[in-house]
Amino acid sequence: IYFTCIPKGVYIDSVDGTIAIEDINPGDIVIGYDGAPVKVLQKHNYLENPDIKSFCKVCFKDNDEIKEVNVSDMHRIRGVRSKDITENVVSKEFYGGVKYTYDLLTEDAGYRINGIPVNSMIEEMACYTAELLNDK
Repeated sequence: IYFTCIPKGVYIDSVDGTIAIEDINPGDIVIGYDGAPVKVLQKHNYLENPDIKSFCKVCFKDNDEIKEVNVSDMHRIRGVRSKDITENVVSKEFYGGVKYTYDLLTEDAGYRINGIPVNSMIEEMACYTAELLNDK
């Protein structure tokens, strides 16, 4: 099983501005998927293969602004995998070089990057892992 999430250095929206995802801990308050402050319940850390181009910089047109979101190509933004998302997308760039990623489980199962709702993938990964183990 191989999962990738949010690259180190990506800033998550919080009530006090933005915080690098690697600096967020369980108990911290961030802006949730629905746009309200929520508590971080879990934080997962992953070691990545920097040689694989499995990350995606997606630029969205949001009103009159362009907002950038950096996630893995399988991470969900507004419920759609970043590699497949098209709504309000201005550009998409795939890249590698990422050594560490993180994901957060919040009270509303998501958070915001530059005001854009991003899903937590922790629950989906846990369900997928349980399915694989039950198939053995």
